[in-house]
Amino acid sequence: MTSDARDQTLKLVSAAYGVAIKPERFDELLAAWDDWFDTVVENSDKAFEEISPVFDDALSASSHLDGAIAPPPFDQSPVPTVLLDASGEILAINRPALSLFQNEGIDPARIIAQRSPIGDRQPNGNYQTFRLAGGSTHRSYLAVSTDAGESMQRTYPDAQSALFLSLLDWNREFEDELSKQLSLSAAELRVARGLLEGRTAQEISGDLGRSLATIRSHIKALLKKTGARRQTELVQFLTMIRQMSDVEPKRPRLPVTADFEEVLLSGPKGVLQIMRYGSGRPMLYFTTSSRPEETASFREAVSKAGFEVIAPVRPGFGQSEPVAEDASQSILEDWLDMLLALSGPAPVLVGHREGGILAARAAQRIISQGGSVAGLALLSTGAPVKDIGKFKNAPDSIRRSFLSAHVAVPALRLGYKTAARIFRANKVGQNQLIRFFHKDSPADRRKLKDPEFREITRNLLDYCFENTDQIVRDVACWGNDWTDALEASIENMPVVFVHGSEHVFQRLEDIEVLKAGRANPSLQVIEGAGQLAIYEDPSSVAIALRKLVSR
Repeated sequence: MTSDARDQTLKLVSAAYGVAIKPERFDELLAAWDDWFDTVVENSDKAFEEISPVFDDALSASSHLDGAIAPPPFDQSPVPTVLLDASGEILAINRPALSLFQNEGIDPARIIAQRSPIGDRQPNGNYQTFRLAGGSTHRSYLAVSTDAGESMQRTYPDAQSALFLSLLDWNREFEDELSKQLSLSAAELRVARGLLEGRTAQEISGDLGRSLATIRSHIKALLKKTGARRQTELVQFLTMIRQMSDVEPKRPRLPVTADFEEVLLSGPKGVLQIMRYGSGRPMLYFTTSSRPEETASFREAVSKAGFEVIAPVRPGFGQSEPVAEDASQSILEDWLDMLLALSGPAPVLVGHREGGILAARAAQRIISQGGSVAGLALLSTGAPVKDIGKFKNAPDSIRRSFLSAHVAVPALRLGYKTAARIFRANKVGQNQLIRFFHKDSPADRRKLKDPEFREITRNLLDYCFENTDQIVRDVACWGNDWTDALEASIENMPVVFVHGSEHVFQRLEDIEVLKAGRANPSLQVIEGAGQLAIYEDPSSVAIALRKLVSR
């Protein structure tokens, strides 16, 4: 080993132990990693064998010091919650609240900005009740604002307050139940409904065409029957009854494109969570680095294109039970037959990013067993990598990931575990990782200026970091040659690549070389897009899928 190589190796070893103790030394690890690859590039596989135990030790130390990676409580809370900064602007929205807003077609910034207080802030200063909708709308929202606690501020340092949302539906069944519990008259029920929906006594007076004195008389009767001492307590009491009621709220019928269904599939290997949405031709959708339900715009696009999507959540993610082996391999060996039973014969197979390789492998297996596939679509997957050496001159993050997946897997595991620790630490860490994973992709970096795409990236990272060891396996799979699975598909079904013109992880040129002189596969290019192509232009993706099954 040369003197320079020895120096770079010592530097890398030092960085490995350093980042195990202090995740904030992440950039130092990456710099040492890159310098080491540059120095030993010709014999990196043999060189790393000597220091591999160091990274195993660093991983062990990291796990011991950090413990299990726990998602921030705010993100895992089942209660729809919005975090606000000191100026009252939205800082973060958790998944239940985001789902609520999407399904109800609500602009969160608008509804939060237009909130109006119900009563005064409580004497202890801990909470205040607001209304976010009501009046003439048939969907009513109440919100309780509290000071952001320490656990929230560890993840979101700028959080000033948390707004807990409650969707309240008033329907005939609940009215009957409330009348029975409290012996309310018809007039008192009308006033109770107005209060529950957040209206003031003056507004109720105008809505019902009754004098303010009459409304106040009904409110006094409600206070007496409920035991509440003031109107604010009465509203809170009515809210509690509604939330604890067994009466299911009558929700408006949503179009199939606006929602998705979660199904738990039981099999010999435990439970597999399935996401289903859309209607029409069955599509098995595989993804490794994004949530299987994707975004509302993607669901809407593929549903309008006439597809019913069946998307498994791989073992070790979501509610799918983990397995000791590779999660993607488990899908192929343990679950594929049951997925085909759900989809019926000859489904369309679609894969996003590394999930495209899983889709191609699934197609290969189905064909080998005498089954049929209507078509294979590879979304941002790219062409198979036959020569890993081509990544030696790629941008830093790409070279580091793919070369490490071949010659330095423990180093890649340490890198991803450290990234996950930083991401889970606080909002600053999340922003750091969001920037990091797009720093070598100008097209994607430009999109981060849009809050929607920034949130998409955050959700992608949040999902990936549920199981960092599996993500390392996925990167290794992506950087290996899977030509056999692709060629088996090309021979037996129509195949389409859907690819952003500026996808730097997998080059468009490699796909064009692959398809030169062939009628199959076809190629749909999304101009100006990078890795976020399916989110930037889901309609073009859906059109490509529809054309695929029409060939």
